[in-house]
Amino acid sequence: MTEIQWEAIKNCDKAFDGIFFYALKTTKIFCRPSCTSRTPNPKNVEIFYTAEDAINHGYRSCSRCRPDSMDWQGAKNELAKKAQEYMDSHYTDKFTLNTIAKNLYINPCYLHRTFKEIIGCTLLEYQHQTRIKHAIRLLIETKLSVSYISYEVGYSTLSHFSRVFKKMIGTSPLCFRNDNKK
Repeated sequence: MTEIQWEAIKNCDKAFDGIFFYALKTTKIFCRPSCTSRTPNPKNVEIFYTAEDAINHGYRSCSRCRPDSMDWQGAKNELAKKAQEYMDSHYTDKFTLNTIAKNLYINPCYLHRTFKEIIGCTLLEYQHQTRIKHAIRLLIETKLSVSYISYEVGYSTLSHFSRVFKKMIGTSPLCFRNDNKK
């Protein structure tokens, strides 16, 4: 193991992912250099340049960093993606942070923090964005009333829908429809 490899392991450096893998002789597990597990004792580390080499030497992949799946982007990205998928399929429902967290089997505070870190907005902001995106499509493609559309995308009152729409788009739903007639 070189000094550069050790520094990459110690600092959980993502830049070295896929370039090499490290395995622990004590646990018989191999990891990416960016794995967030506890820093290993250097005397127990063995270096491999492919995941297949590590597997062929009797090591199994780490369940935290999944080094055998290079397209995997990490647990936080996976959690944020699952939360997005849940909200995209339930955007018309009334739900809370606790509801989503319970469905994903995760702590609500961790979900909130992780989602904001990865996606860049809160779950509520994302829900509003999703609802408004669907409302825009309905305003342009249908002749449904604005009131009906507000209920259709999940808002319980027209005034709340109009307030959120105007804040995000800069105009009222009716003005938006009139400006975007086919």
